[in-house]
Amino acid sequence: MIYMKNLFAFIFLLISFCVQAQIDKVIPARPNPPKLVNDFAEKLTPEQEHALEIKLVAYNDSTSSQVTVVTIGSLNGYDIAEYALALGRKWGVGGKQYNNGIIVLVSLEDRQARIEVGPGLEGAIPDITAKSIIDNAIVPNFRNENYYRGLDQATDLIIKAAAGEYKAPQGYGKKSGKGIGAGVIIFILALIFLF
Repeated sequence: MIYMKNLFAFIFLLISFCVQAQIDKVIPARPNPPKLVNDFAEKLTPEQEHALEIKLVAYNDSTSSQVTVVTIGSLNGYDIAEYALALGRKWGVGGKQYNNGIIVLVSLEDRQARIEVGPGLEGAIPDITAKSIIDNAIVPNFRNENYYRGLDQATDLIIKAAAGEYKAPQGYGKKSGKGIGAGVIIFILALIFLF
């Protein structure tokens, strides 16, 4: 029994390692010198990229928390959460000592965005808050092709959330009503009782 558990653990680790190695191949190399704003999708003007960079460098210098913005064309079939985690590891976002890095990753072709938060900031920016920032800042602005405004607002909200000044709105993310599943079950039960 112990042999089987160890075998399964070994196989799982081997598969994880292979997936990590594959995803590392599609992640762009970190620019040298490193930057906090990396617009690989080329949706920002140089002035917009510079303005975001100045804001994020000032935030990093004053708090030691690091916010990195990355836009890419495509995830190449990978899950955005896995891609963001691999990117954070490969680039060393947030540093090992505090693990307080945040990646704002946007894939234009896939129409997906992710805010990946390091363990050092997960208490201040839980997943529900990150999703709220995406839904309220990135999505509406990107839909209107206002990429800079979306990233600027998102980073402002991230900075506020890290300071405890922003949280997801009350009730955000909770489904209202009984949902379609309950409606289908009631409909089937009604058919059974009628016939």
